[in-house]
Amino acid sequence: MKQHNVYINGVGSISIQEEGALALPDWGEENYLRCIDPPFAQYISPALLRRMSKVVKRGIVSALLALKDGGIEMPDAIISGTGLGCIEDTEKFLSAMIEQNEQFLQPTHFIQSTHNTVSSQIAIMLKCYNYNNTFSHLGISLESALFDGFLQIKMGMLSNALINGCDEMTPDYHLMLKKVGFWKDTPFQMEDMYQAITSGTVAGEGCNSLLLSNEKNEHTYAEIKDIQLIHHRNNNNIEELLEDFLDKNGLTLSEIDAVMSGINGEMKNDAVYDKLYTEGENNPTQLIYRHLSGDFFTSSGFGLIQSAKVLKNQNIEPLLFRKENKKNKIRHILFHNHYKNSTHALILLSVCSN
Repeated sequence: MKQHNVYINGVGSISIQEEGALALPDWGEENYLRCIDPPFAQYISPALLRRMSKVVKRGIVSALLALKDGGIEMPDAIISGTGLGCIEDTEKFLSAMIEQNEQFLQPTHFIQSTHNTVSSQIAIMLKCYNYNNTFSHLGISLESALFDGFLQIKMGMLSNALINGCDEMTPDYHLMLKKVGFWKDTPFQMEDMYQAITSGTVAGEGCNSLLLSNEKNEHTYAEIKDIQLIHHRNNNNIEELLEDFLDKNGLTLSEIDAVMSGINGEMKNDAVYDKLYTEGENNPTQLIYRHLSGDFFTSSGFGLIQSAKVLKNQNIEPLLFRKENKKNKIRHILFHNHYKNSTHALILLSVCSN
């Protein structure tokens, strides 16, 4: 069976960042920021808007931005990843159950609380009757969706696929996680990303979309060479698995120009990346993104978009550096994300030659 190349041809993002150049957010005392929303009425009719939750609006707009960026109108597939789904609607439905003593409940919040709501609403908006799927795999939900699209395009089952990662962080959910020590107790400092010495991270939210295709064109950002998802309870042998992944693609770690990792300022989380990418010689340039997006289940979508932009523009925004080691040409970026060191996602991105 002939295998096809897979390219990133379009991206779209709704995040805590203003449109344009990246900037370090002011996290404040709570270490928590919500998205800067675009004017939704420019993309969705007011009649539809009033029935949609924020995460659905954001998911639709980020998807439309990716399709426009990639120059297509109708994708062969819509595949989404989400850790929490539409949690705001879930909270509203549960609150109504308590307040109304489980009587006279409005079904709208329940209907729109399911995890596949975003993918479904994008399909309804586009009138797309093609393959539609949603993955909810905690911290590698976005990577699972990406892997699905990657494999189907690789095998020739699809020509293109729209991949979405959407999650929202509500005040109530943020408060619950704060009580169990998920967020930092003291205001976030950039030094936390360079050398984490405390527990906890910072909270964000966002919707990020990537348009994959089996053909490159003037819109192309990068080629996805390979993806590997690793599921283990305790990845003590992650160094060996990483070496095997690179070896399968004819590379060594010294030949990787940059690593975009899921460093978030939390000691246990960051120690995994430190062991792999800072405790040896000839280490690649280390790039980070969660200080710009906040941490949420599908924040890796934001990091993947930044990685793709680096390869397309051959320029690294200063705020993306954790450890600078500039090279004349950036050919390969290894994207590495893990969730509690029990699941790892390795994604090899390469520059596209004309």
